[in-house]
Amino acid sequence: MKQIFFILTFSFLFLQCKKQDDVVPTDDNELITTVQLIFTDSNNQFSTFSFQDKDGDPKTTPDKFDKITLNKNTDYTLSIKVFDETKSPMLDITKQIEEESDAHLFVFKINPTSLLSIQASDLDKNGKAIGLKSKGKSQYVPGNGKFRLILKHQPPINGKIVKTGDEDGGSTDVDLEFDLIIK
Repeated sequence: MKQIFFILTFSFLFLQCKKQDDVVPTDDNELITTVQLIFTDSNNQFSTFSFQDKDGDPKTTPDKFDKITLNKNTDYTLSIKVFDETKSPMLDITKQIEEESDAHLFVFKINPTSLLSIQASDLDKNGKAIGLKSKGKSQYVPGNGKFRLILKHQPPINGKIVKTGDEDGGSTDVDLEFDLIIK
């Protein structure tokens, strides 16, 4: 009887110790201390709005956090530049995002949605939006709200593509909420 008990116990433990497949991400998140949003209207007039936190510590107050002010009823192109200022010289993360575009996605959330329509105009090699370059249009009347910018990091995991074109999956490199003023 003891032998049967021993065999059953050993079999149970052996089956429970089956090795699990490890999830191996292919790359790490970027440290981003500065984000520049460059809005250019149809007359080629541009305005740059920035977030800057030079020490990269989200617990400290940012060095700069601009309000985005745009003209009403205006078409815009938006270019985004991102940097890591903890490095010397400053590291241009924009280039890394371009090189790894199939693992990055900028998500735009405008509240209220009627203030500004915006959509990515650049695509990665798989035809999915990136968002470093976008097009948009401001509403017809003045108003105030929020412009939330999220940079998702969605590298393949174990060779499987994670980026689907929406914000689900991956991790977040940046999540900023700017005040938005349409004048």
